[in-house]
Amino acid sequence: MSGKETLSLDEFATAPRKPRLGAIGTPVTDDANRDRHGREAPELTAREVRKEGETSSEASKALRQMKRTRMKGASHFVNVNLDRDTKRRLKLASFNMDTSMQAIMEKAIRQYLDANGY
Repeated sequence: MSGKETLSLDEFATAPRKPRLGAIGTPVTDDANRDRHGREAPELTAREVRKEGETSSEASKALRQMKRTRMKGASHFVNVNLDRDTKRRLKLASFNMDTSMQAIMEKAIRQYLDANGY
C-alpha cells in the first residue's frame, strides 16, 4: 500500500453495538444502534433486558465462586531479598542436596514457624 492510498472505516469488520438503555429501561434507537451495513439491531423488551441482567449477574457469581474454589489448592508466592552470600550458600546447598532452592526455603520457613509456635 502506498502512502496515497487510504482505508475507510467501512472496510474494517466490526461487531454490532449492544443496544443502550434509555431513561425508562427500554433500548434507545438511533444511528449508533445500527450495524455497519445500516441494518437496525434487534430491540429487546424491558423483560428481556432484566432477564439478561439477571443471567449476567448469576454467571458472574458462578464464575467468582469457581475461581475461589480453584484458588483453595493453589500455591501462594512470597518474594525474599537475599544478600549475595546467602543466595550463593542457598544455591550451593540446593546443588549438593540435589533439591530446589524453593524446597529448602519452604522447609526452613516451616521449621521456623513450628519452633516459634505458629
